[in-house]
Amino acid sequence: WHLTDDQAWRLYIPSRPKLVGSNKWSPEYYSTEDVREIVDFAAQLFITVLPTIETPGHCLAALAAYPELACEGDHFEVPKTRVGTYEDIMCVGKAALADFARDVFEEVARVFPGPFIHVGGDEVLTKRWENSEHTKAFAGMVGLSNLGPDLMESWYCHLGQLLKSLNRSMVMWDDHFKDRQWQVTQTCPGAQKEWVVQAWKMDHPVGMSDTGKVQQSWPFRTIASPMKSVYLDYPVASIDYNKTLDWELGGNKDSMLGGCANMWTEDSEPKDVAAKVYPRYLGVAERLWSGRAPGRPPHGRARSLDAASRAAALRHCGKGGPLLHNFGFACGKFEQTVNGRSKMWLGAQVNTNIDLYADAFSPERAVDDDEESYFWGIAPKNQDFFEVSFIGRHGKLIGAKWLRRVAASTGAKDRPGDRLDNGILQVVQWLPVSEPAKGPNEGDLLKYKAKIRTVAHFQDGAAVAEGEELMEGPIVAVKIVCTEYQTKWMALTEITAEEGQPKVHPTLQEIQESMVMGRRHRHHSLSDSHHHPGFGAGFHSHRSDV
Repeated sequence: WHLTDDQAWRLYIPSRPKLVGSNKWSPEYYSTEDVREIVDFAAQLFITVLPTIETPGHCLAALAAYPELACEGDHFEVPKTRVGTYEDIMCVGKAALADFARDVFEEVARVFPGPFIHVGGDEVLTKRWENSEHTKAFAGMVGLSNLGPDLMESWYCHLGQLLKSLNRSMVMWDDHFKDRQWQVTQTCPGAQKEWVVQAWKMDHPVGMSDTGKVQQSWPFRTIASPMKSVYLDYPVASIDYNKTLDWELGGNKDSMLGGCANMWTEDSEPKDVAAKVYPRYLGVAERLWSGRAPGRPPHGRARSLDAASRAAALRHCGKGGPLLHNFGFACGKFEQTVNGRSKMWLGAQVNTNIDLYADAFSPERAVDDDEESYFWGIAPKNQDFFEVSFIGRHGKLIGAKWLRRVAASTGAKDRPGDRLDNGILQVVQWLPVSEPAKGPNEGDLLKYKAKIRTVAHFQDGAAVAEGEELMEGPIVAVKIVCTEYQTKWMALTEITAEEGQPKVHPTLQEIQESMVMGRRHRHHSLSDSHHHPGFGAGFHSHRSDV
């Protein structure tokens, strides 16, 4: 039960009442009575509730209430956006943080009777630690070799000992181990027996990120939650029922506690949650409750779901109508549809250097005239780009269009928070330019060159350019450039354009005559000028063909 994050602190702690007061954008929280009611109800269904208190990152709500927990600064704002990762984190080594942790986890242990408490630890940016006198002094005092992984591990050691004193086991995300290429911890020799690792990234040495399997040699007690296999907030196009059914945990039987399918709701509308969870969760249940033998039922292993339930999951239907009809399902088998290229961009090349999440979200999805499909890129960096271009290899021009409007939109229907926060929309445009005469008896020379022009900035995930500026010359490329690194991903739904009326430009022959005679001519059609041999002079673009 994810109770805290940057955006809010939802659990009431009697000794720290200001925590729930930091819920600036939505003031609701869970009282002690609320928690007990939920825990008791879950127990009747044989479910143990595992609470999560995020530390030392994803904690802006805590810092807003108690700024002394940070390394620097005395005022923190709770973000209004529902997604994101932030540099302000708890300052490990401060006595105030140790006191805070004891207050919080003593109360959590009091109201949650289960044996496990999750302490977070994912997506922690350690920049503040590296520049803090507090952390430097603490690291020197206890003999740490760095202000990143070693300092993080010392925090886990502290929390592990605290929770052990409360008769609880600590659960943590697996992010920490990517930078620890050994399979034992340095500062907590007993950690392998006491800690529980929830593996979502599956980086070495924990697991294999491409398959979602835990490494056989991984020694920690582990809960497998690979994001590429069982993150149910991800679109069905990348993780469908069959993929959850084919998932294998890996690991070894002595340390694997099981698996967990995650449904993160910060980027899902309430009305869409059930459609994302079912029927995929039935595939997860089939896998986790049917033993470790490989293969699908009935080939070689027991079945946890009866035949009717499995059939219903595969076709999204049941005997009495739609599967889980209370959630509004319609009958039908999921089949991914692929639209063709938009007529606007026929013949164009689509290029990007942004890391792609999966083939189901290829760059082509941003130019297919389908607002529900999209290119899904992983955490774009500063100067990363996405480009639709009529410039071929070696600068050869393969087309151009007169456009009166160009637009780009990010944030998909099922991933509304995956927007580009900071970026610009550019066009590469063929424009007439003049050069000063080289002699007293010559006029100015007229040439045509490709120029890169910034025509719009992204606001609320979208950028739109229109007007006379676009119509000054034919456009041969449209380019999105990220201007700041962002931790969240980008779902580029569509790049669209509307054609305008071509203006009259001189022909190639007239341009050549004007260069000799020093005269300006503006006649004839655009089509002849497409083949101007000087096109692209001075234009350079790093291109990664997709």
